Amino acid sequence: MAIAPSIYQRQAPGFEVGYTEADLELGCKYQEQTKASELLSDIQATINYLKTLPNVKTDKFGCIGFCFGGHVSYLAATLPEIQATASFYGAGITTGTPGGGHPTITLTPKISGTIYCFFGTQDPLISIEQVDKIQAELQKNQIKHRVFRYQAGHGFFCDHRSSYNAEAAADAWTHTKQLFSQEL
Repeated sequence: MAIAPSIYQRQAPGFEVGYTEADLELGCKYQEQTKASELLSDIQATINYLKTLPNVKTDKFGCIGFCFGGHVSYLAATLPEIQATASFYGAGITTGTPGGGHPTITLTPKISGTIYCFFGTQDPLISIEQVDKIQAELQKNQIKHRVFRYQAGHGFFCDHRSSYNAEAAADAWTHTKQLFSQEL
């Protein structure tokens, strides 16, 4: 079972966007209005809802996110029920947190499950140094993790973007499916 909570529901109920420059600009506007505490509350509410469904018979959940969702999934990995996380090119993990405060990376010790992080080495939004810092923090805190680096740019998984990289996307998807099948 999969559920996709709308991370901009508080800012723009029913918001949907494409990949034009104007769409991305509007998405960034709403992203700037999010708060980590609200995002975590909404994800926890989603988990709580799933637990009420008769066909959900687990207390272990997975999370996947792309771009800003990659940052949000890193945040979500700090929730106790999240046992498998796939974070795709989550910009800003080392430099900030939604709504302000200490960077999201400072919450790394709270991750109890396994997290896989996927990055493009040619991503203008996430430097190699930031990826190195994420990997070092995960290692320092003995979090079960893998960090994948592809010769690709930002958004390499999205086949609606010019930065789509079929080879990197296929490899990343194989690892993501493996993660979820092993941990959940």
